[in-house]
Amino acid sequence: MKKNTKLTLLALIGAMLSGCGQTSSKEVQITPEELATWQTFDKGKTTIIGNELIVEEIEGSNGYFLISPKLFEKDFILSYKVKALSESTVLINLFSVTQEGGGEVFALPNKTTTPQEVWQWRTQMKHYNLTFNNRSHGIKPFFFKNNSPYSRGFYQTLPENVMEVGHWYAVEIGKKANRLWFKLNDTTYFDIEDCNPFAGGRLIFRISGTTGENVIFAKAAYKDIVISYE
Repeated sequence: MKKNTKLTLLALIGAMLSGCGQTSSKEVQITPEELATWQTFDKGKTTIIGNELIVEEIEGSNGYFLISPKLFEKDFILSYKVKALSESTVLINLFSVTQEGGGEVFALPNKTTTPQEVWQWRTQMKHYNLTFNNRSHGIKPFFFKNNSPYSRGFYQTLPENVMEVGHWYAVEIGKKANRLWFKLNDTTYFDIEDCNPFAGGRLIFRISGTTGENVIFAKAAYKDIVISYE
């Protein structure tokens, strides 16, 4: 009996020791059906095809937003797959997004606002902005922290564009303690230290096409969206 008791105690101690240093983690999957219910802004539409959500601009659009209904935690890893489906498609993620006063309701501009007024609305929100696949706009991918309309915490760019139309890419955006990073197909393109990181906030997917004389609507497919936390 004493021998069995000792063995039981040893087993319990071993289990406790094996768990030391480990942290529990959780994953949240965002299905195409769920993403299609997110709050939207400006002119666009979504279509579910199998395990993909097709997001596209329509006539009169100046970029189309999908805005999460809830605030996500401070530290997270967002992973998903994306494919640009038109030559004009610019892909944008805003994250840790908060508005002055907070609250459960996310305030949107009026439907009749001008592009300049939409830009002003965006600059008034605290957020991180990661913009990639922006060849059609004549610029390179960039990543910045927006503190206010008059202040940016950091601003970094890449020397070249890193995506092609019609191909699937695996995206990873991470935020942990003072570190933020962006990976595409397991290659790290941005790895930034932010000494005063934002807390939790909303997540926004945005696509944007080209306007002016040569209008080409943005269109992209998203799938396998997962947000993980420790």
